[in-house]
Amino acid sequence: MPLDRSPYAEVADRPEAAVALPGQAYVDRDVFAAEQVRVFRAGWAPVARVSDVARPGDYLSVDLGGAPLVVTNDGGTLHVLSRVCRHRGMPVAEGRGSAKALTCPYHLWRYDLDGRLAAAPGMERSTVFDRADCALPQMRSEVWGGWIFVNLEGQASPLAPQLGGLAERLGEIRPERMVTADVLTFPSPWNWKVMLENFLESYHHIGPHRDSLQKSNPGLSTYEGVASDLFTVLENPPADDSHGAFVVAAIFPLTLMFFTQGETPLGVWYELADIETDHFTLKIHLLAPPEFAAVPEFVALYRDQVTAIHLEDVPACQGVQQGIASPLYRPGPLSHLEQPLWRFHRHLEQAMGQVASAAGA
Repeated sequence: MPLDRSPYAEVADRPEAAVALPGQAYVDRDVFAAEQVRVFRAGWAPVARVSDVARPGDYLSVDLGGAPLVVTNDGGTLHVLSRVCRHRGMPVAEGRGSAKALTCPYHLWRYDLDGRLAAAPGMERSTVFDRADCALPQMRSEVWGGWIFVNLEGQASPLAPQLGGLAERLGEIRPERMVTADVLTFPSPWNWKVMLENFLESYHHIGPHRDSLQKSNPGLSTYEGVASDLFTVLENPPADDSHGAFVVAAIFPLTLMFFTQGETPLGVWYELADIETDHFTLKIHLLAPPEFAAVPEFVALYRDQVTAIHLEDVPACQGVQQGIASPLYRPGPLSHLEQPLWRFHRHLEQAMGQVASAAGA
């Protein structure tokens, strides 16, 4: 049934009054359908790292908000294109690789890496065929911090000018220099917002991570740093001089980042793929300077460390999904330690308000 009231209608206008979201926000399929339009497609979301398509001819197939896309490197120029053939809808690319052109396997329509139609066998008798009108649609994109971001709707304000505070905070970390050392994949049977909320607070270090992160970076010492309507930064000071600080950051709605601090920072990118109402695929990209990413022993150790932390989070996310789906669930007040969640909810409230109004009209 159509939405008659936004699940974000009660989001507080100040963090001290913040309350968790109602269960509807996590389990209702109409809510998710509205999020695809107003949140995923209207906002900026990362689809790849620049290092994933570093060489001319490289391509990478991705999906965002239900849209099949392909990222291409056309002689050093990056493009994000629809990968749906303009003839009968067959995907023109799958997976990743290197090619001089993208060729639909169905009827061999061939596209240059900038999306222009290069060949269409057997179309000479069509009176409505126009080669120039059959290019693959190109998505609006920006490169920031080493990521390739896409705005499917094409109407969002430019991304980089809105991230000045975040760029300054991450300046010494230099995420743009990092490459993907490995990618860990986990099926995730919970709503996408459960993952973001878990990522955006370290309050839970005292619970699931009591024998790991709580000892190095105590949850009760964490706090939100620089933030805006579009991003948040969660500072995680060390327990003592024998440990290091780390920073958690998010660009709403889908960009989740983690960086260590020190002489050689490391990073993690949580990519949420194949998103549906109650599940998604989590791809954890391990980011490191090129010289570290090339050392197998280092990558193996880093993989084990990140895997261990995520496996501590899995039961918590599963438990939350079960709880919020219960008819007994009632949202509770948020701690000051969860201020980034309030900021995320505010972002959703601003994006989703128009959908609820339109559906209720």
